[in-house]
Amino acid sequence: MAERPLFVMTEQIDNHRTCVNHLFFPAGSETRWHRHERDYVIVPLQDCTLLIDTGEGPEPVSLKAGECYYRDAGVEHNVINDSRADLVLIEVELK
Repeated sequence: MAERPLFVMTEQIDNHRTCVNHLFFPAGSETRWHRHERDYVIVPLQDCTLLIDTGEGPEPVSLKAGECYYRDAGVEHNVINDSRADLVLIEVELK
């Protein structure tokens, strides 16, 4: 199986309280396996479905534009945009 292209993360803010990143997921891209060192909030900018794999196979997760979701630090995972549309999310890490 061919490797998927990588998503693009652009840091927007990094100060003593938060780190805010713009996450651009081209169609068919992924994050690859990673683990967050801090708790974080994700804000999708459009309705979308991403595949989230935490080691037991990818599971679809539907997100609504502007509706935030929170995750604790420490869970290793891979996020995949298996759609034909480019997607944008904002990630806010809590320091």
